[in-house]
Amino acid sequence: MERGGAAVRPIEFRRASYETRVKDEIKRIHEYVWTRHIDGSDKYDHSITDEQAVETLDEFYSGIGNRNRQDQVYLGILLFERAFEFPDQQAALFERARRIFMFYRKVTGETDWAAVEDRLEDIAMYYKDEGIEIEEVDSGKAAEAQAEAEAEAEREPTPSVTATAVAEPPEPEPEPPVESMAETVTTMSEIEAAADAARAEAAAEAEAVLAAAEAERIASEPPETEDEAAAAAAAVAESEAEAEADAQAAKVAASQITSAAEEEERQKAEKEAARREAAEAFIADLEMVDGMVLVPAGVFKFGPDEKDVFLDTFYVDKLPITNRQYMKFVAETGYRLPRYAEDERLTAPDQPVVGVSLGDAQQYAKWAGKEIPSERQWEKAARGTDGRPYPWGNDPPGASDARFGLDAKLAAPVAVGASMRNVSPFGVLDSAGNVWEWTTSLFGKEGEYKVVRGGSYNDPAAMLRLDFRLEAHPKDKCEAIGFRCVKNVHHH
Repeated sequence: MERGGAAVRPIEFRRASYETRVKDEIKRIHEYVWTRHIDGSDKYDHSITDEQAVETLDEFYSGIGNRNRQDQVYLGILLFERAFEFPDQQAALFERARRIFMFYRKVTGETDWAAVEDRLEDIAMYYKDEGIEIEEVDSGKAAEAQAEAEAEAEREPTPSVTATAVAEPPEPEPEPPVESMAETVTTMSEIEAAADAARAEAAAEAEAVLAAAEAERIASEPPETEDEAAAAAAAVAESEAEAEADAQAAKVAASQITSAAEEEERQKAEKEAARREAAEAFIADLEMVDGMVLVPAGVFKFGPDEKDVFLDTFYVDKLPITNRQYMKFVAETGYRLPRYAEDERLTAPDQPVVGVSLGDAQQYAKWAGKEIPSERQWEKAARGTDGRPYPWGNDPPGASDARFGLDAKLAAPVAVGASMRNVSPFGVLDSAGNVWEWTTSLFGKEGEYKVVRGGSYNDPAAMLRLDFRLEAHPKDKCEAIGFRCVKNVHHH
């Protein structure tokens, strides 16, 4: 196709390119939701916000052809998360999320994905507490009705690309035909190659002529006289003197270079000292965080094999989250109670909260403006940098060091901070014993099970080692698993 004598791309190509950009943006948001709200990791794209993601996905899934896609479950997850931020809209947002989740279950047949099932359980609990009757959704009929509506809409003319509500991009500027460009490049290459060959041949001929002329001159010169020989000897002596002077000058220059190198090293040392002083001042400012301690960036010994691992700076809660803290979160958000909220053994205000899933812990962390630690963050905070097996050092735990080895049915966790010796080099308390603590790290390369760390009041001493790992399903609500939070320091 040509316009004004120049080739242009057909409209189909422009539309395909535009729809590819839309698809890439939707994929980027899906990855954001998965990393932040399903995996609970801090490695999500911080340039995206929940508000932007909801707006974009809402617009996309409203488009004809996109309304019955099963991946709109990502929109459902975002709507669920937003419900806790807008109490006045909570019921409406929960209902939209619930309908999306039910549709997802219908079309996929999956009823055991924790990301959906945990949230449906939370919504059901909210409806029960609020006295709201759940209107069951017939996903099959809804899908049929939606498909019929889309078919009807597709019979009508549409003014723009229906993947999103954004208008089609403007036509690109005319471009030269690809074949003409290729021909031009080929021709220029051949011309340049021929020119290079000609220049090389001319240079070789000139060099041969000069060599012949020099040989003829030497053959025609008469032998040197005595005066000429003396003059030549004087020239040699003068040349040797100049060489000696050059050598002395080189020595002086070398000494000056050495001095310059020493000066450069001195300046580098001063800059490093200034940088260290600034870093220490920065860390001193960061340490003023209520209830948390700073774990500076650096290498530590990780795992039983004490592998050197580097982590960036982060804060960590000094103590595990207590019942008092968790119940404040429940009161302010309307979130469901812990599983053992009616068990008197486990509900003292200063006991660590237990009976919460990983999802519950992540909801608390989000409300508090924090995150659940990775396995490596947990271990560095508890172990320090020297690879010690226990917070206090190398000695096996005694009864006054930590809470462990007790009857699971008769005993219970004690109030946090009970042992003065159970303190890590960074000032983190209660890392060993009392309750296990959730992390966001997978136990293996595959599957859903997550790592919990630290041991509990009913475990043997061997499980209190800071390099000991235990697996737990993220939906487990065990009487011996609690959590603490971290706050990552993002560098921009």
